Amino acid sequence: MDLHATPDPLTTAEGVAEFVVLAELSTALSERLGGWSTDGADSDSSATMASLAARLDEHSTWWTGRIPESVLLEGERTAASGSGQLAEVLGLLDVAASDRRAAVEPVLDRLVAYLVALAERLSPLGDAPALRTIRLVLADLEDRPR
Repeated sequence: MDLHATPDPLTTAEGVAEFVVLAELSTALSERLGGWSTDGADSDSSATMASLAARLDEHSTWWTGRIPESVLLEGERTAASGSGQLAEVLGLLDVAASDRRAAVEPVLDRLVAYLVALAERLSPLGDAPALRTIRLVLADLEDRPR
């Protein structure tokens, strides 16, 4: 085992898939948490959920901005859209109102860990805009519920 081995760099097609999934995940989480913030079922967490929903909505816009518009990548964009992983993640949020905050914590922790790992696959030069987006999202989630 090489302790200094670096993960394989992301190809353009893989980057498209990553950013499509991250945009869709951010949108779905924003919608779910935004709904929770206004449904009156858990007034103790509604402000936190509203704040997270607004941030995740903005993150979705940032991720969408990272997706290349090239017609040559249309197949990759289409294939990545509607990822089965999205339903799995959202399923983790199918909880009673009193458990919402506790359910969100591991989902956001997993997202943060995923973004840290993704950043390791990006080139500091060629992928600088994507790395900047990751840094912004990570900073935005620094005060997430824990």
